[in-house]
Amino acid sequence: MSTVDQRPLADPEQPEEPTNRPAPRDRFREWIARPYARRIVILTVILTLLIVPVAFLVLHFMNLSGGPASPVMYEIEKTMFVFTVVSAPLMAVTLAILLYSLVGWGRVKAKGLEPPMQESPAIRGNSTATVLWISATSVLAFFLVVWGITELATITAYSYGSTAADQQPNSQKAVVVNVTGQQWVWTFEYPDEQGITSPTLVVPVNRPVYFNVTSLDVVHNFWAVELGIKIDANPGAVTNTGVTPTKLGTFNIRCAELCGLHHAYMETTVKVVTPEEYQAWVREMGGKRMA
Repeated sequence: MSTVDQRPLADPEQPEEPTNRPAPRDRFREWIARPYARRIVILTVILTLLIVPVAFLVLHFMNLSGGPASPVMYEIEKTMFVFTVVSAPLMAVTLAILLYSLVGWGRVKAKGLEPPMQESPAIRGNSTATVLWISATSVLAFFLVVWGITELATITAYSYGSTAADQQPNSQKAVVVNVTGQQWVWTFEYPDEQGITSPTLVVPVNRPVYFNVTSLDVVHNFWAVELGIKIDANPGAVTNTGVTPTKLGTFNIRCAELCGLHHAYMETTVKVVTPEEYQAWVREMGGKRMA
């Protein structure tokens, strides 16, 4: 008596599932045990340890001109440092794979050899590796987004956002400065000091300064480097920002928007002085101010 096979027939258009494929964890362990994978992991660790000190070099070069000279710039430097450290492992594994691809596999090809074949499936189809990669990058992305939003709120508070000068949340009255850009100079006007003007910005230390920024011709960008403020100067419009200088010294002001032939030379300085020196400068320029 014959029997009929009742098992469903496989779809001829679909490949059959392998019956001898090891579990994802075993496949991952087998992959990581391969000589080239171990070398990439070791190279990643070494590169991470080399990249982390770069964060300190970033701060060093940012501070060569005397910064940070305000809480805003301090927060910016802190963010640059943290982002460099946190991104170091991701940058290291990318460089490790690149370097090994150029040197390791390049040596194999130069000798006329074929890359060793592996019996197990490629790592790209391994669910364990996929989950680990997605989890690690998601955590990193989440951290960077939260940090960025928090720092943006902090910097906006320090630079007073677009709040009017007479509504600033400070115990001291802000020094109001009208900043005007034109090809290729900056002009600073002090409306509360009888409208005195100067090609050099002079402000007192530890006192809020509020900027009304505009342009007479094309779009410029007012960038007080060590103070950490940077905002567009638009023709026919006024943009607002502010800062509280916390360090005495002479710092850089540049245009950060390509504005024509002599854009690179559109620069001046900001002098952060003591309150007494500021009052003396105002009187010397022909203005009066009562403390």
